[in-house]
Amino acid sequence: MLGILSYGGYVPIWRIDRSTIALNSGMGSMGGERSVAARDEDSLTMAVEAGSDCLAGFDPKDIDGVFFATASSPFRQKTASSIIASALDMRKDVYTFDFTASTRGGTSAVRAALDSVKAGSARKILVIASEHRVAQPSSVFEQLFGDGAAALLIGDDGVIAEIEGFRTASDPIPGPWQMEGQDYMKTFEPKLDRLSGVLEDMPTVTSGLLEELGLTSGDISKFALAGPDPRSYMDLARVMKFDPKTQLEDPMFSTVGITGTAHCLLMLVGALEKAKPGDRIVCASLGEGSDAFEVKATDAISEVSGKHRGTNYAASKRMIPSYGRFMDWQGTRDSGWPPNDSSCSVVTFWREEKWAFPFYGMKCNKCGTIQYPIARTCINCRTIDDSQEVKIAKRGTVFTFAHDYLYAHGLIPADGVNPGTRVMSNMEDGCRIWLEMVDCELDEVKIDMPIELTFRVLHDKGGYRFYGWRARPVRG
Repeated sequence: MLGILSYGGYVPIWRIDRSTIALNSGMGSMGGERSVAARDEDSLTMAVEAGSDCLAGFDPKDIDGVFFATASSPFRQKTASSIIASALDMRKDVYTFDFTASTRGGTSAVRAALDSVKAGSARKILVIASEHRVAQPSSVFEQLFGDGAAALLIGDDGVIAEIEGFRTASDPIPGPWQMEGQDYMKTFEPKLDRLSGVLEDMPTVTSGLLEELGLTSGDISKFALAGPDPRSYMDLARVMKFDPKTQLEDPMFSTVGITGTAHCLLMLVGALEKAKPGDRIVCASLGEGSDAFEVKATDAISEVSGKHRGTNYAASKRMIPSYGRFMDWQGTRDSGWPPNDSSCSVVTFWREEKWAFPFYGMKCNKCGTIQYPIARTCINCRTIDDSQEVKIAKRGTVFTFAHDYLYAHGLIPADGVNPGTRVMSNMEDGCRIWLEMVDCELDEVKIDMPIELTFRVLHDKGGYRFYGWRARPVRG
């Protein structure tokens, strides 16, 4: 039996009310709010969060492959999946690959993972779809887009949802695009995209899949469908003949937005969280054609209920106080922050990969002190070269803290208004670590405040983006 072994999701904690965007763009509000990646988040960091959620209860060393799908990779030439695999502490012989340039990449990655497991070249493959698309200011996409990620573990042992069929179609209709050197996504004719893509490709592929499996729309418990806007879901329900009130999985438009490559997979995660044994779910993507696959929940689906944060991340939120900060984080205006022209040694970063990405520290064999980062000398008993590498705990409490108005996060000179908060934290394993604090306001940081680690962009230096771990308040 081939299918899904586990699932996970991630939605940034930050939201902006669409009425705030509308007020500043001169357009009408679509209602609700959308998720916004923080200044130090991108599609790669969100993928690590979703992947970590998906692998809860699994040994990352048992994973044979990582497939990362996005249309907003931070790299034009370099695989983000290799960094994701390292951050999740996987083996060095893990197979990594990026599916980019199309919002259909997430389902295409699922198909590739399924074929790999079926062929016997892998036992478990982690598929992650993540999106952080920056919209042109005052465009309709500013309100439509949302940031988020979804992850599925594909394998043949311990299946919680069997993948019973997969069908695809390719269609070179214009659709949204972004050329080399262009900063924002563009569209030619939305009506053509809607008629030829949304209302033709997706229904054709989905109906063909159901016919192949001997099923009808009435046999499906939930439809997890990609859609470019809220209206498209009602149109799809009419064309595909299903009840949107009972059979359409919540597209989370009013709380998150359209998350591109990750969208239908994030909806699938939401459906799996509520699924009962025997429930059937259809997941379909859209982008230069469509992919559709059907899963059937097994008896094991009830065993994973409540083990993953998944779409519950959407309920944990903070509102961005202004449109100006939203633009600063999106990088769509000059925020006045001084440019970071300094350099950083990639050789040093490469040498320190084990404690920078998978977050290993050391435990002294003589006195048992756990410390981070790895060094030759124990900070407690001063013993030299007598330690072992250990994984550092991902949760702890604030021991003490400081707000630095001279240097913000990433050691960028601050502007005197937006400081960087730094905390000395006592981790659950006894290790004491200095960390930068994110996702909270100054007056919220307290002594003994519970914190957890989050994978973030540390800084951009020398034309390269460096990643690592920061602290944030524990998300409920």
